[in-house]
Parts: sequence; C-alpha cells; structure tokens
Amino acid sequence: MAADSMVQLISYLTAQQPYEIVGTPESEWVDFKSASPKGPYDLSTDKGKFELAKDVAAFANAGGGLIVCGFKAKKRTNELYEVAEKVTPFDKKLVNIDSYKDVLTEYVRPLLKAKFFWFDHPEDDPETSGHYFVIEVPALAESERWALVTRGTNDNGQFIKGSWTIPIRNGDNTAHLPPDDVYRLMNDGLRTRRSPVPVVPAVPAADRARAREDLRTALEMEETPVLFFQSVPDHPRGLVPGMYADGGLRDLLSNQDTLRGAHAFNWSSAYKRPEPREGGLLLADAPRRGLLIESDGTVTGAAAATSEMLGWALGRSNDGGPRRISVFVLTEMTLEYFRLVDPHVLPLVEGDWTHRIVASGFTEDPGCTLAPGDDPAFPFWGAPQLATSSDWNHRWKALGDPERDAYEALRHIYALFGLDVTTNPFIDTDRVNTTKLLEKKP
Repeated sequence: MAADSMVQLISYLTAQQPYEIVGTPESEWVDFKSASPKGPYDLSTDKGKFELAKDVAAFANAGGGLIVCGFKAKKRTNELYEVAEKVTPFDKKLVNIDSYKDVLTEYVRPLLKAKFFWFDHPEDDPETSGHYFVIEVPALAESERWALVTRGTNDNGQFIKGSWTIPIRNGDNTAHLPPDDVYRLMNDGLRTRRSPVPVVPAVPAADRARAREDLRTALEMEETPVLFFQSVPDHPRGLVPGMYADGGLRDLLSNQDTLRGAHAFNWSSAYKRPEPREGGLLLADAPRRGLLIESDGTVTGAAAATSEMLGWALGRSNDGGPRRISVFVLTEMTLEYFRLVDPHVLPLVEGDWTHRIVASGFTEDPGCTLAPGDDPAFPFWGAPQLATSSDWNHRWKALGDPERDAYEALRHIYALFGLDVTTNPFIDTDRVNTTKLLEKKP
C-alpha cells in the first residue's frame, strides 16, 4: 500500500495503520526520517539544527508538506525517489518540541508556524512499539517568499557566521539557489514569482485531517457516518484578530443569522454556546452537528448522516436498510454553512481560501443513500442511490458567494452517489436558489 496524499497519510497514522504507509515515495509534499539515538534531528549539533531549519524552509518554499519521522526510506533499483520501506517508531523522549520550535524561531526567516503531532504505533504489534512524529509545514505566501535559513554549514557541519541559504523542495530533494540567482532575486526585492530552479507549483491549503478527527471525537461521532465541510486559508497568517471580542467570531456563532431559526437545519444551537478551544472556538451539538473554528480562521463543520441530522424524518427503512439522506436537509445545511463562512470568516484572512467536503463512512454497513428529485412523501418510494466511497474528499477554490459555493459542495456530494446535481430541485444553473429553499415546508 501507499499514501497518495497528506490527508490519506495522516488518516493512516490516526487509525494506527502505519504499515499502510510503507511503499509511499518521498515527494514534494512528504519526507520520511528515521530516528537515531539523538532523535530524527540531533539538535545538540550545528548540523542537526541546520538540517531541521533547511527541511522546514524548503517545504515552505515549495507549497507546504509533511516531515514524517519514524519511517526508514530507501531508493529502490530503477526508481527515481526514495520510498518508505520500514516502520521505525521511537520513544517520545527523543524529541523536545520546544527545542524544535526554538531552532525554527532562531534560524528561519520569516517565522513559520509549523505544527507538531504525535501518533501512536499499534499496541498489539509484537514486532515493534513507539510513536511517530510529524511536522506539518505550511506554505509560505507568495508575497513573503522566500524562506531562508540564517546559517550555512561547512564540510564539518559547523555553522558559518554571517552566511545564509534559500532551500527549495524539488521532488524528493532539496536544492539551494546559487549565488548568482540569489543576487537576481535580491535585485527584484526578493519578490518574484519565477525561479531559475524547477519548483513544484504551490498547492492549495493543507488538508486539515486532524481538525476533522478532533471534531469527530468531540461530537462522539467515531462510529457515525459524517459529512464534513471545511474552509482553510491557503496562506494562514497566525491568530485571527477578535476571536473573543465583542462582535467577533464568538458572538457570530452565538447569534447566527439563519434562514429559519435555531431549530431548523443549520449550524446554530438554542442550547449550546461556543467554547474556547486552543485559541479557537468549538460549538458542539452532539451527536448531530458541530462547528470548529481554529485560531488561524480554519473552519470545520461536521453533520451526522443519520436520522438525527441529515436523514431527519427519513432514517432507515423498517427492514434495517441504508440510512437515507434528506435532499432538503442536506441542501439547507450546505447553504447555511457557506452563509456563515463566506461573508464572515473569509474576509478575516487575506488571500485565497480552499473549501472542502469530506464524506466519511458513507458506505459502512448499512450505508447511506440519496435520491434524485425532492424528498418523497410517505412511504418513501423512490430510487435512492447508495454512496460509492467511504473516503470522499474533494476541494475547490472558495468563490466567496454562499449560493455558488453551496452549489459546488452539492455537486461533489451528489457525485458520491452517482447522481447529477441538477436533479436537486433547489438548484438553478450554478447556484442554490434560496427562494426555492424557503418555499419548501419541511
């Protein structure tokens, strides 16, 4: 097996399935490292500090990525890239996260907000034990490029005073801009979109798989099929201002401007209030729905695909068949998410945003179904279609128009069931028609 994306790799680690990652090649988005007795990076040496700073800066310059520690990688015969060939989990005491942060703060400019995560190896594995350490590196905004390391090293691995270098991830390797090219960039004000070294094009914002799993756990939805909505700034810029201020995001979540009140199908709650969570906000209405806003503005919404939420008034058939999703509830929940996020959250972080929908567990027994057309009257005759994937994950550049973004989300959701979004009665061309939705009497 192998992981073909950051979200899939993190999903394997979260599910304690590290062996599924074996066979994954190093690339522009992932680098594997095994741990020595001093850890993945020996920060007691200048060379170890430089290697950490270099690797992080290189990923930031090439669109972001993951440094995954706890796997041995090797280049196989007739292959271009090194491939993860063995799991090598290790003891947490080999890594002091504060020391890693200190090195990046001292040696990388501009300051990068890398994130650090631990994942457990399966306890029942008789062959090995330990943990995996992952560094998630965000992409650096074009306007702030390039990230540089404020030290270079000599052949003995010792820092050279007054030196610096600009590393760039190129495939599974790291290249350094030669002096002549650095000189040209300096004359351009270090603000150019072109590079003399082949650079992998910038990718959309990193898939926040961990945020989805954290929200799922908070809502006690581990065994529930869940539809996630997620909105991520392509280039986060630290803490969003006014998270807890009067009129800020906390007030927004507490007093949402919904289409039909807090008891309808939206993300507000008449009983729950948003709670501070690691610099952000969590509005949890378990086991039906929940909304998480992270400190950098990233929004994750989770709706249960059960009779408690997306299957309201439909549920399962009497013979214990699949969970049926209500067309009306799905459409209103989708539109309400973007009515909340597009006008109120996106403007807080400049630049492009990426919207994403993830349908998780939709084919798990007894499965989920969606039918073309409107919701049928009792006894629910129709032609419902079964979901075709339990890991449906699609994204698009945020349009900033709630009705247009809701259409894009529904277009991807309908495809999960082998349906065309035009069979949704609340769609007009390329947008959800709010008027038609409000005319429906649930």
